Amino acid sequence: MNLEDLRYFLALTRYGKLTVAAARLSVEHTTIRRRITALEKHLGQRLFDKTPRGWTPTPAGRRLLPHAERIEAEADAAAAAVADRAHSPQGTVRIVATDGFGSSVIAPGLARLRTRHPGIEAELVTSSHLLDYGVGEFDLAVTIHRPERPGFHVEHLCDYHLRLYGSPDYLASHPEIHEQDDLTEHDLVWFVASLLDLPELQSAEDIAAQANVVFRTTNLFAQLEATAAGIGLGLVPCFLAHHDPRLRPVLHDHVHALRSFWVIIPDRLLNTERVTTVAAHLAETARLAAGRLIPPAPDTRVRRSR
Repeated sequence: MNLEDLRYFLALTRYGKLTVAAARLSVEHTTIRRRITALEKHLGQRLFDKTPRGWTPTPAGRRLLPHAERIEAEADAAAAAVADRAHSPQGTVRIVATDGFGSSVIAPGLARLRTRHPGIEAELVTSSHLLDYGVGEFDLAVTIHRPERPGFHVEHLCDYHLRLYGSPDYLASHPEIHEQDDLTEHDLVWFVASLLDLPELQSAEDIAAQANVVFRTTNLFAQLEATAAGIGLGLVPCFLAHHDPRLRPVLHDHVHALRSFWVIIPDRLLNTERVTTVAAHLAETARLAAGRLIPPAPDTRVRRSR
């Protein structure tokens, strides 16, 4: 058996399509097919069935899979030993995440991943759209929508708050806000109505109805920047706004929405060491960012000088 053929077998098992597996290994899709054919000929068994959802391992392929994974792990360990370094998972892991969380929380945390696991190359793809769940589109995804479909392993990652914020200049030049009814005298930076999906915020419609909506956007960063520029008050995730010196919390204890992020891994990748390593890293990143995700109430006490 040519053990190198097992790399191609594992790639097709994990990604289910010749073109996707080939792209992840940086080869032509014909190379994947040729190497799989050679492996099947050597073993005397068909390893994949072609289905509408892609290439699915046969019973023989499923029996081969755990052995191929162990051989891959041992090969990585052998390479580490020869290079006189600690074993570290090798390969590329593609992460898909929302624009705001991916850019402001996941991306900075990847420095720790790089230090601990230099053999892992992380690809971060951010999007403001709902996840497509296409085969091979991602190795691991972080999303606010929990999928109800087979073929994916889903775990809760963390919760986060959205709260109202305003710029110091805006707050200084408009009537004071002590309760939600005071919002009737204020401008609001808001979501495009058709994309508003905040069932956790019972008063969302009331807030939008009470205040004067002067700007709408589908882009979270545009909403943040418009709020910081003083266009109006904005309902923004705390992990973006709470430590931004350009913003101040408004009605912190009265207006907030609790939402959740979920980690999604295709079932085919659950036993892939580099993917599980990155999943554990993301869980640690979320724990370290807890104070940004759900910040404590601002300290409004007056401190007297001694």
